[in-house]
Amino acid sequence: MKAMLYADWLNFRQSIRSMLFILLVFAFTAFAWGKTMFFIMIVVMLSILLPATLCASDQAYGWDKLSLSLPILRREVVQSKYLLGLLVNLMLLLLAAAMTAVNSLVQPSTSMIENMLSLFVGELISLLLMGVMFAVTFRFGAEKSRYILIGVVWIPILVMAAIVKLDIIPGMVGAFEQSFNRLATEPAYLPLAAALLVALAIYAFCYAISVYTYQKKEL
Repeated sequence: MKAMLYADWLNFRQSIRSMLFILLVFAFTAFAWGKTMFFIMIVVMLSILLPATLCASDQAYGWDKLSLSLPILRREVVQSKYLLGLLVNLMLLLLAAAMTAVNSLVQPSTSMIENMLSLFVGELISLLLMGVMFAVTFRFGAEKSRYILIGVVWIPILVMAAIVKLDIIPGMVGAFEQSFNRLATEPAYLPLAAALLVALAIYAFCYAISVYTYQKKEL
């Protein structure tokens, strides 16, 4: 397992520069505009790009076919990628949380609790989408998964933006803001913990699907 994780890290290391560039763009935009939404996007966008990035690196260096021919458990190959995904996601979350805290201190008008709650919601979304994208990538490959990413992520985002902008569902935005403000003033730790457990359970379910898919894969 350690060997698998180390091999994935070596492949992923080639993509760190491009991911750092995206991270710096989001961070600069967040501090320049004073919008904490960009800190959330750091966690969400980079996390859901990770599955295709890892598998594309495997294909580029031929590790995807080599791993199928070696006497290793295919379950460990999948497990390594899901574990690396969680580790990278955790580092992104800690980094985004630190930048959010700094931004909240620099701009006293913003609520640190509200900003951290928003970041936590973003973390839940990133776990869900990262798990789904891992399962999709193992099933269809890195190239096709990039197109599926558009349907899974960008189309729903555009639809929600249109609903909010055009007020297609009257009162939806106001109701959401009231619920979120209530949560910010009196955090409900039990529902938040339950939501995190559900996100982790879905991530584990996607892992099980990926293991089943990869075990059926032929060289």
